[in-house]
Amino acid sequence: MTEPRPALLLLHGICNNSSLFSIPDGLGYHLSRDFDIFPYNYPISRHKSEPYDFDFHLNRDMPAIWRSVCGEAGCRPFVFGYSMGGMLAMAAQATGVIDAPAVITAASPFRFGTVPLYPPLMRTFVRLSAITGYRTVPIKVLGRALCALLTAAAPESKMNDLNLFRYLIKTASINVPVETFMQTLMWMKKRKFTDRKGKLDYTELFSRVKSPVCMIYGTHDVIAPQRAVKYGFEAVASAKKLMVSISDGTHMNMTIGRRAEDIARITAAWCCKED
Repeated sequence: MTEPRPALLLLHGICNNSSLFSIPDGLGYHLSRDFDIFPYNYPISRHKSEPYDFDFHLNRDMPAIWRSVCGEAGCRPFVFGYSMGGMLAMAAQATGVIDAPAVITAASPFRFGTVPLYPPLMRTFVRLSAITGYRTVPIKVLGRALCALLTAAAPESKMNDLNLFRYLIKTASINVPVETFMQTLMWMKKRKFTDRKGKLDYTELFSRVKSPVCMIYGTHDVIAPQRAVKYGFEAVASAKKLMVSISDGTHMNMTIGRRAEDIARITAAWCCKED
């Protein structure tokens, strides 16, 4: 009789949906070798008409997702979050919204520096929203336009990431309410991982996390560089915690290919092996 495989809840990042984990040779494919995977979209279906941001996902989506996956899996799943999905996993674990036996994050920043291009773009989206009254940012259209602009000026070394970005825009991106960008701008302004009002620093709550935590970062990731991951890592109180680097990993290329396979190996070792 085949041993049941451990359950793994997968949480995607900002501007994405669970299709991030359906990319051929991507994270979902590699993680499914060792786990029964449960990729979830947020906002959940009944919340899609509401204006959502990170706090909304944490307080409204995650309780429903946690109940659903626990019921479906028949146990408490391990949790793997990519980019903002890892931030959501850690905040949910720290606030008691979930109670995972272990949390793994990849490419998830917990402190914010200046990322060129992103803040001006987000501010432009917010201003356009204020002028037009249109509350949703059309990521698919704007992403394609951004790809065209960047392709014209990008060096050859960046083309693989741009091609992957173009593919993700086509297959796994969603249009996003302006509220999400407003909270993201708050993080960049304060350089902290806070609630929408900028008063509660979620990272300060990581001292409540006692379960095993593994944080994975790419050595070439400008959105979640080592220092941004380390800030969250040092706040975690768990006796079993680990930071792991992915050589030459960028925010994009760790979602597919050998780097995704490396991340899946690390995740399986962390969750399924004692040493």
